[in-house]
Amino acid sequence: MRRAALITALFFAALVAAGAVYAVDPGQSATTIGPTNPALADGATALDAGRIEDGIRLTLDGLRAPADPIDKAAGYSNLCAGYAMLKQWDEALVHCNTSLALNKNNWRTFNNRAAIYVAKGQYELALADLRAGLDIAPNSRTLLESLRIVQQNKRLYGARSRSSVRSP
Repeated sequence: MRRAALITALFFAALVAAGAVYAVDPGQSATTIGPTNPALADGATALDAGRIEDGIRLTLDGLRAPADPIDKAAGYSNLCAGYAMLKQWDEALVHCNTSLALNKNNWRTFNNRAAIYVAKGQYELALADLRAGLDIAPNSRTLLESLRIVQQNKRLYGARSRSSVRSP
């Protein structure tokens, strides 16, 4: 059975960096790690506890050990979350992409990558990722809330852009 690690700060960090407001939903996990790789599990626990650098180090250690593709994908998704929490968007994006190359069925990774796109102001890419995640998990409260927030912030950003153009 896979152990869930709650990494709720990711979407919050990205949206805060982008000037958005987000109510964190701690009821759903952002990544999953199996018990077959203790370093990956410890990395997920450290990230969950807010020990970001420690979580990244442990996850990188865990990825050096043999792991099944699903655990590896979850590990890369956790790296994505960790680097996003450090606001290292480009590094985070690399790890999300690696995770999705290993496992296209992890809706949490699509949510993580959408958060990075929001932080980078790439709302259309964020929306595409959230829709891809919803294709996998159509009832995910996390994805539905993320979608609502991204759409709202995209509208607000568009309204700000239009009003700044009209200013004398």
